[in-house]
Amino acid sequence: MGSSVDTPVAVLRGRFCAATVDELRDTSAMRRWAALVDQRLLFPHRGSIELTADHLDLGAWRCLHPADIRAVSVNYVAEFSRFAAGGTRGGFPSLGNIRKLGAPLILDLASDERLVVLIDYMLWSGTNKAASWEPAIREFLGRSH
Repeated sequence: MGSSVDTPVAVLRGRFCAATVDELRDTSAMRRWAALVDQRLLFPHRGSIELTADHLDLGAWRCLHPADIRAVSVNYVAEFSRFAAGGTRGGFPSLGNIRKLGAPLILDLASDERLVVLIDYMLWSGTNKAASWEPAIREFLGRSH
């Protein structure tokens, strides 16, 4: 029999677009206007996101452990408002501005940095799956807090 190595099993997998609030705050006016059509233009970090029992992997950008994250929420923030999330589709607002369908996952880090993350963002509707990830991330954080 070969040796068995414990590799973390993914609880959730998807695609993400993310930025720090500082990166969002520093976005040019031209890029903000373009992002009314495609919100992904505001987020410089993209890739695969995976939640396992011991880490939240944001592709090549970040790998976070429970102790790295102080709080999680799904909310609009000044740097990515309901208006920005809603954008426009053919001159009309998208579904992203209804309730929290377009709200990002907010990760407040122990380093006092705040990350804004869209998960499985859908361009045609302006929605993302941040709200469905929040309970699993809260459980993940409960293991160390």
